[in-house]
Amino acid sequence: MSIFRFALAFGLLAAALPVWAHHELRAEFDEQKPVSLRGIVTRFEWNNPHAYVYVDVKDASGEIVNWAVEWASPLDLRKTGWTRDSLKVGDTVSVEGWLARDGSKLASGRTIVLASGKRLAEAPETEAAKQSQSKPVPRWPDGHPRLGVAGQEKGYWANPSAASLVDIAAGQIRMDNDGLLANLDDAGKVAPFQPWAKGLYEYRQRTLLKDDPMLSCLPPGGPRMFQVAHGVQFLEQPERQRIFVMSGGGNRNWRLIYLDGRKLPNSDDVTPTYFGYSSGHWDGDTLVVESDAFVERFWFSNGGLPHTEALRLIEKFSRPDFNTLKYEVLVDDPGTYTRPWSSAWTLHWIADQDIPEYFCQDDSKDEPHMVGPGAPVTLNR
Repeated sequence: MSIFRFALAFGLLAAALPVWAHHELRAEFDEQKPVSLRGIVTRFEWNNPHAYVYVDVKDASGEIVNWAVEWASPLDLRKTGWTRDSLKVGDTVSVEGWLARDGSKLASGRTIVLASGKRLAEAPETEAAKQSQSKPVPRWPDGHPRLGVAGQEKGYWANPSAASLVDIAAGQIRMDNDGLLANLDDAGKVAPFQPWAKGLYEYRQRTLLKDDPMLSCLPPGGPRMFQVAHGVQFLEQPERQRIFVMSGGGNRNWRLIYLDGRKLPNSDDVTPTYFGYSSGHWDGDTLVVESDAFVERFWFSNGGLPHTEALRLIEKFSRPDFNTLKYEVLVDDPGTYTRPWSSAWTLHWIADQDIPEYFCQDDSKDEPHMVGPGAPVTLNR
């Protein structure tokens, strides 16, 4: 049996690894190969999608070698006390990290300590859910729940309770926050795959999700919009009978849901998109949304679940209490799955904050280093 065991590296369980919002960390770096570096900072890049620290390090032969150390985005690093002035050229630092799988002088940073003793760590996996004071669910004058902010308040939805789409009938399946299975033998339980789709899903898992389209800064379409880091925000326009759903997970992506009763277009008559075409209506306190005309180019869930342009979704959004958004989805794609199937999870209300904006396109350097292995990797505890 091939097992992806969650690693313990530098005192942190892999289940508590940071969210690297646009790719699976293990496809680029090997947590079984820790590295310690000591040297002089030559450059500090405070850029999206990742910050970089470049360090001149003296190797065993006495030669000076310049290393690049990759960190999370500035958006995440700020949560643990980093600023663009945290490091300066000429600082002496000690770095703990993981080596790149491709053998280059590149590491994934876990901690960095300055000569003064100041310690900076990688960003936490997710922002701790803030328990807001219990309040009634806000409602519009027509009685429907508000899915977004009310009045002058701030807030957005984040911290999904599930990492990936999984058939409700499958029960509990262990995986990390990017949808990477703890046990590859569980692949057949995740969804009712057609044989070709199961093979493709297993390939993506075996190669540690290295071909994830979000690595190329493509949008998190479909249900994945409600799984990626940095959350979502609903901008409701009842007077226009429509809702915008904004993603904090990359490049100002947004989706439009019409509430004016229009029928979905014939998919042969429109250009498929990452978010599809959506038409919704209220059924009591639940917003029911039908969507189709999806392009195949994106992964519609964390973990690499495949789909075809035959994909059709029926989504349900409800707000059972002030702090909880319930998301339910029925997946119907006869080109990929043997039957329609359902999944569901919740998101938590992050109060008193604007939705963060994560940008992927500024300075992405990861793709050449994504070398995920061709066979499952067993990680040490």
